[in-house]
Amino acid sequence: MPDFEPIRIIEIVVKDVSKPRNDGTPGSALYNVPFQLSLRPPAAWAEYFPHVWDHPSSYTSAHRPGICRVVGDRIWLNGTTLEEVEKTHRATLQFALDETNRKYAELEAKERAEAIRKRTEQEAHEQHVQEAAKKIKFD
Repeated sequence: MPDFEPIRIIEIVVKDVSKPRNDGTPGSALYNVPFQLSLRPPAAWAEYFPHVWDHPSSYTSAHRPGICRVVGDRIWLNGTTLEEVEKTHRATLQFALDETNRKYAELEAKERAEAIRKRTEQEAHEQHVQEAAKKIKFD
């Protein structure tokens, strides 16, 4: 199992930024903004990232929990503007990336250590079985 490569945001996917409704209803000036990731994250990473987005260690009153999703190799903020991304959300996105990468690396390291422990335990058991079986004679 190769070491986890931290995931980064490469860019805003400009061609897929949605158009605001602008119909005068509350929130109609907001739109969806996709961010291209450096690679497609593992499922556990993709599940954890929105949780970190929703509950950052610090945020401003402009922070909007519940607008973040990870789909494939993209993060989506649904219901914002590029101005909000620049002024407010960029820092939260970076925090969430750093925190999610850190937590996922810890999880992967624990899983790797557990796999090594199990493999070592299995090899020791197999060695024991072979040695014990050699001592038992039937002739």
